[in-house]
Amino acid sequence: MAALALCATTQVFAAEATPELQTETTLAQELNLSNAQMEQIKGLREQADKDLGAVKLDAIGQDVIVNMIKSGKWDEAAAKKQLQTISDVQAEARYYRAHYLFEVSQVLTPEQKAKLHEMLNGGEAMY
Repeated sequence: MAALALCATTQVFAAEATPELQTETTLAQELNLSNAQMEQIKGLREQADKDLGAVKLDAIGQDVIVNMIKSGKWDEAAAKKQLQTISDVQAEARYYRAHYLFEVSQVLTPEQKAKLHEMLNGGEAMY
């Protein structure tokens, strides 16, 4: 179960990280970015990638829940702690994605900001 949680978190991490961190090409197309803006956003993306890469995933790798299943003994406190750890990692990743989007918005024209706002309100999972 913990392995599944780790796998799921890693997939969530990757899946959730990709909409706004995938490539500048997607934003460039959607927001009609200039070359100068694309260069600025590329630098912001590189920093966001570093920030996301620094998120500690090792605590998630613990086999707490798998061990409980194997032993047949449920440990309420350990399970809650493990699940909270997963939630904390996901929240940290969301923070970095949200910060990235804010930084991107700072290099946009008012029209591009309006389009980004539309994208965010349109249900696209951006952070």
